[in-house]
Amino acid sequence: MTCGMFVIPVIKEIGLCLWHSGFKRAVLICDLKENLNSLGVTMEQLMQIYEDVEQRVQTEELLLLAKPTKEVAGWFDEVRKLKEDVSKTLRDGEEQEQSKCLAGCCPKNCWQSYKLGKRVNKMLDEVEKLKNKGRFDVVVAKMHNSVDKKPMDETVGLDPMLQKVWRCIEDKSLGVIGLYGIGGVGKTTLLCKINNLFLSLSHDFVEVILVSVSKQPVMKKIQKAILQKLGFSEGFRLDSTVNNAFQIFRRLVKRKFLLLLDDVWERLDLNLVGIPLPNDKNESKVIFTTRSEDVCGLMGAQQNIRVECLTQEEALRLFRMKVGENTLNSDPRIPKLAEVMAAECKGLPLALVTVARAMASRKDPEDWESEIAALRNAPSEFPGMDSVLLPLKFSFEKLQNATLKSCFLYCCLFPDGYNISIEELIEYWGAERFLDEYDRDGEYIIRSLKRACLLESGESEEFVKMHGLIRDMAWQECSDKVAIFIKRDAESNEERGLRRWNEVERLSLWDYSIDDVLIKSSPSCIEHFSKHITQLLNLRTMICKVPMLTTFPAGFFPLMSALTLLDLSNSFLLRELPQEIGKLINLEYLNVSETAITELPAEIQRLEKLRCLILNRTKIWEIQRGLISRLQFLEIFSWFGYVGNYICDRDSHLLEELDGLPHLSEICIAIAYHVASVKILMGSHKLQRCIRKLFFSSINGLTFLEVSPILLSRMEHLELCRCEDLKEVEISPGTYYPRHEFSLLRKVVIVSCDSLSNVTWLTYAPKLQTLELRDCITLRGCIALWEGTNMEKKLIFSSLMFLRLVRLPYLRGICNHVLPFPSLGKIEVLECHNLKELPFDSKSAKNCLIHGDKMWWDSLRWEDEATKQVFSSKFVRHSR
Repeated sequence: MTCGMFVIPVIKEIGLCLWHSGFKRAVLICDLKENLNSLGVTMEQLMQIYEDVEQRVQTEELLLLAKPTKEVAGWFDEVRKLKEDVSKTLRDGEEQEQSKCLAGCCPKNCWQSYKLGKRVNKMLDEVEKLKNKGRFDVVVAKMHNSVDKKPMDETVGLDPMLQKVWRCIEDKSLGVIGLYGIGGVGKTTLLCKINNLFLSLSHDFVEVILVSVSKQPVMKKIQKAILQKLGFSEGFRLDSTVNNAFQIFRRLVKRKFLLLLDDVWERLDLNLVGIPLPNDKNESKVIFTTRSEDVCGLMGAQQNIRVECLTQEEALRLFRMKVGENTLNSDPRIPKLAEVMAAECKGLPLALVTVARAMASRKDPEDWESEIAALRNAPSEFPGMDSVLLPLKFSFEKLQNATLKSCFLYCCLFPDGYNISIEELIEYWGAERFLDEYDRDGEYIIRSLKRACLLESGESEEFVKMHGLIRDMAWQECSDKVAIFIKRDAESNEERGLRRWNEVERLSLWDYSIDDVLIKSSPSCIEHFSKHITQLLNLRTMICKVPMLTTFPAGFFPLMSALTLLDLSNSFLLRELPQEIGKLINLEYLNVSETAITELPAEIQRLEKLRCLILNRTKIWEIQRGLISRLQFLEIFSWFGYVGNYICDRDSHLLEELDGLPHLSEICIAIAYHVASVKILMGSHKLQRCIRKLFFSSINGLTFLEVSPILLSRMEHLELCRCEDLKEVEISPGTYYPRHEFSLLRKVVIVSCDSLSNVTWLTYAPKLQTLELRDCITLRGCIALWEGTNMEKKLIFSSLMFLRLVRLPYLRGICNHVLPFPSLGKIEVLECHNLKELPFDSKSAKNCLIHGDKMWWDSLRWEDEATKQVFSSKFVRHSR
């Protein structure tokens, strides 16, 4: 009994194990068909996951120039191997299913069915594991950095410009940004600084690509640089430009990229390169540098940013940095000499760096003094300066035609840093026959030279300047037929082009020695040149601006028979023109403005070829009867400025003589005191058609002024002064709609017209840039617009840059509608106590400063709180 008690449980347990084992095998055999179906379904699910992951990899490989992570690559291998195994297993299952006996109810070989069932179960587990494993957060690893660091030295003065560019990068509406400026100003350095900025900042640009384009771009070279940055190996074989463009486009089209193009000289078609055009959807950016603003337009830039030269303080800081403290501290005189030398570089970074490196080892102050003199008198011979002047020369050579080049080189006749009057410059060009008969296209040439960064804006819109180093480059391009002499003081002169006196055709004389002691201790430039008069037989142009000149030495003019242009303006003390002036029989241009001359000598009438006569701001009170009528080829006549420089009743003959000149095309005149002269002017269609500047002063009885389309066809400047009876100015019928008839008027000044109530007629002057209203006691509003006005409000005052309102006690408003004022830069309001509103909203006059009294400013009412907030930082308190 004891033995049975032990044996029976053991046998029972063995029996149970054998039963369970047999049962499991039986289940595997019985469920084989169902498990095979499950294996097929789950494997299809795994392959769907596989395809999804594969698609992600392919997409991100293209977008990110990446490859699958090792984990993903291993998973791919496992899935592919398992797929092969599952396929074989499913085929084995199919064979066994077909070989069953007893009408398909019993397997032919139970052992084989059991082993297959076991394998199917194991594969089901493996498939489930791979399905779970296929849920990847990251499927690719990047193959290269999105930003390559560019080597560069420490910079000075570029941070404000960098901030301006950064604001454009953040602006989603700006896709293409142009940076322009003269050669050597630091555009490439700025572009490298932008590139390197993305090394330290978090950003979402997938690619930041910097490519140099150069003066003569090669498409394949540009494409190769981009493709290499996109991950193509050095040994990548370039295909046709079309296929290269396809490769680039395919890799960038779905990415957010930043493309930096350096040194673009002409339009580069981004489509041909393969660059997808930036837009507000892809948020990509293209930033390029160029030396011409015209290229910015050709490239479709939505924002143009001019890269300016350094300020005087920044320039000195950069110069000292490159010279080094060791040299600067070697002698107490050198720091001051360094300031002088840095100033000679005119803020151009390339020049500052070049000159500083040349001086870094110079520790003798006398060496510094010698090199300063060399830099002033012969900059091209200074060590390393060729590398500075050559880029500037490229900009000159890129000018489209000979006319542009001649007009540019003419600016050499002005001193370094001089504010050149645009009006005067165009007159010169016309007199030299660079332009067709004083063609006003001269303004187009000014704009072209400014866009090429060969000229820059002067102290106001009426002036331009030439950078000192551009002037040095231009002198290299001038022939020996051009010369300039500038007398600064008793010891300092500038002379250029005076090696061969007998070849000189254009001569410019400037004398700044206005101190009596200096005048007595050294000869004036006129005395200096009178010694060489006999050699100036080929002289055609003479610009003579000598403030202390009172008269010319005897015999100065007779030998200059070839002279065609004579400008004596700004010779403030010059009292008379010598009778010898009549011997300049080829003279075509004569300007005696800003002189003390009191009358024109009768000999002027001998100048039968004279085309231009300018007498502004002189002491000439009257012009002899019959003198002007003798000048039958006269095209331009200008006489206005000082009290007395006007036409009144005694000069009415002058209008009649001008009316009789067959070639007259332009006049600038002032009419004063009596209505009779106004009637003569308004009665002549020819004179009205020629008016460019017109001044009415103290004309009694003038109550109504009707401005005709003919008068408006050329007029640019109108002044009404002390016309106390004038109540209304009206545009003649028929001129409201053809606004082009009124398109040239740019400046209007109205002073002490006590009966005038508004100037609404100015709404038809789309190019008006300056408006000044003073001491008009009845003026209540500038312009009044009524509902249904047949004009676009965005065109009203769209070009206005400067508005001055002074002592207008009843002025209540500028306009009864909000206007955009897109060009307005400055408003000056003084003693206009009833002016409580400005026609602005928060989007108006974005670049405008408002000058006035604080009490007036505090009393203003604004369109809304947003407008008040916008303009709160734009007020400048008037200093009395």
